[in-house]
This record gives sequence, structure tokens and C-alpha cells, in this order.
Amino acid sequence: MKMKTILKMKKTMFIALLLCTATAATAQDLAANLPAAQPGMTTETAEPVNEASNAKAAAPLFVFHTNGSIPEAKTAFEEDHYLGGEVSKKWNTFLANYTREYSVSVGLSNQGYEYAKPAVFNAVNRANKYIKKALKKKEITKAEAVKELSHMLDCANVIFYEPETSKFENAAKAAKTGEEVVELFNKVKLVD
Repeated sequence: MKMKTILKMKKTMFIALLLCTATAATAQDLAANLPAAQPGMTTETAEPVNEASNAKAAAPLFVFHTNGSIPEAKTAFEEDHYLGGEVSKKWNTFLANYTREYSVSVGLSNQGYEYAKPAVFNAVNRANKYIKKALKKKEITKAEAVKELSHMLDCANVIFYEPETSKFENAAKAAKTGEEVVELFNKVKLVD
């Protein structure tokens, strides 16, 4: 009987410790994303939020600079994306930027893949699958899917060239579902 009580107390303490840790981590994330008033900052600066703009839409958490245009890579073999058209070009640029194939001399396979910024790569893939399923279930229209995925791929292709993206990568890693990833990329603003 005493053993059950002790185990119950240990579980309760463990859960309390996890909640405290999660709260502290959230507070640190919020503090790290406070608006920066320093001129010349080029990545991940948040814009100040006022009450009027908060009512319309939340201010972006991340701002990345495009330096005039969204990068576009020329690929030898283009893969068709299920949304086609402009999304296929952006998807191929995304794949060309983030994946590297190399030869392996040990093991059963003779090739391997390496991913640049794997948190961003995996997040975009989760969101792509989520949008595809939502489109099949007719939860969103094709136009909405194209808009969401185009913005996401534009952001990912700009983020690839940014030198300091650790805060965004941590947020992308924390977004476990496709819906959370879409919400995260909706908080990204691209500026020239």
C-alpha cells in the first residue's frame, strides 16, 4: 500500500517538474522573440505589436529579407508537384537547396542523402502532406493550397540562404503536426 502511494507521489512530482520546465521554456521563447529595436538587423526581427494590429492579425514572429527576389534553382531533373505550375518550380528549388546526395562505400546502399537545415526540411514535408490530405478531403480549395504552399516554399527557399536561423529551426522542430507548421509559416514575413 505504501509503495503505491510513493509511486503516485513520484509521478505527481515528475509531472509537476515537466510542467515547470515547459513553462520556463515557453517563457524563454517568448523573451527571445521580443521586438528588436536595433537598426540593421537582417533576420528574425519581430515587428512591434500594437492593439489595433493584434485585433486584425498577429504580427509576424520571424522576418526574413529576400534581397530583391526569391531564389530559384535550376535542376537537371524536375519533379512534378501535385499542385503543379509555379508550385512545382518552387518545390524543385526547395529539394535542390535542402538535399545533397553523396556516395557511400560501406553498407548495403551505395548512396546517401544529407539535409541542410533538417528541421525546416522536415517541417515543410509535414505541411506538404497535411495540405495534400486536406485537399483530398476537400477541407481546402486548390487555390488555398497553392497560396499556402507557395508562401511556405518561398519562406523555406529564403531561409536556406540565411546564416542565423536557429530560432526558426527550433520553432519548426517544435511544430509536430502539419497544421502547426502551416501556422508557423503564416507567422513568417518576407521583405525586400
